[in-house]
Amino acid sequence: MIGTAADGLSTPRDLAFHPDRPGELWTVNRATDATVIYFDAGGPSQTSEDRRDVARSHFMDNVSSIAFGAANTFGTCQESTNGGNDFMGPVLWPADLSIYAQPPLPEWGELGTHLDMLHQSPNCMGIAWDELNRYWVFDGKNGHLVYYDFQVDHGPGHDDHSDGIVRRYTEVVLTRMATVTSDMVVDPATGLLYIVDGGTDRILWMDTATGEEAKALGATNEPLDEYTEWTGAEYGVLARELSVPSGLALDGNRLFLSENGTNTITVFDLADGGKPLGRLTTPAQSIMGLTVGPDGKLWYVDAGADELVRIDP
Repeated sequence: MIGTAADGLSTPRDLAFHPDRPGELWTVNRATDATVIYFDAGGPSQTSEDRRDVARSHFMDNVSSIAFGAANTFGTCQESTNGGNDFMGPVLWPADLSIYAQPPLPEWGELGTHLDMLHQSPNCMGIAWDELNRYWVFDGKNGHLVYYDFQVDHGPGHDDHSDGIVRRYTEVVLTRMATVTSDMVVDPATGLLYIVDGGTDRILWMDTATGEEAKALGATNEPLDEYTEWTGAEYGVLARELSVPSGLALDGNRLFLSENGTNTITVFDLADGGKPLGRLTTPAQSIMGLTVGPDGKLWYVDAGADELVRIDP
């Protein structure tokens, strides 16, 4: 065990290491709509910070998932309908610690420190970075996969979303499992996107290089540069008959999955068609997100016990 409620963990649902700052581990917490950041995670000089953005009640409301992106940024998804008006979707944030969740400067906008937000996916359960400011998300309200491109962010605390691109892959049907993160990850070697479909106990895959625009859609909630439906993507099922799958972590040809229903972790061999290689039972009460650290070890968050855990051999 590396982190506890004493650090500020409160229903943690996902986690990710900063790609450019070794040992810096970010967790997202549903109960506080916030983050706990660990420095030298698991090391002899470990410290942590409980960071809460001033506008988190909207921009990180019931946060479900996190993915680091390009240029010192990260994205989050929120399992929220914004009080029922469905004005919700993925958010782009600065990972610059001098900006994120800091008191606003005069040149910033009045909406906290978020860099951008698009509002077409209420009850968003999972997020995966693709490239630049482009992400894939699990749209829990509408029940399918959605591609988001924030393009140029509007800067901390502003609200110009007009250059946003949103593409709905309506054939990739997804079913939300309420309160349980459904992780996603892009394999940069193959371009395949792996998706936890929590409500049907499956892992899906989709080739992100396939599909084509089928029709334009009428933009809702905000003006957009593009809002379209895409069809014809190649996709399929990697694994089925799971027990409330939740977290995904990719390590070369190995794909790790946490199952919230059994608090186990299973590893699949992607080089052998997704063949299961083994399973580990954890002591977690409610395992959710997991990741492979720079040390090559597995890390996960336990939403039931408010813990951050590293698995040592």
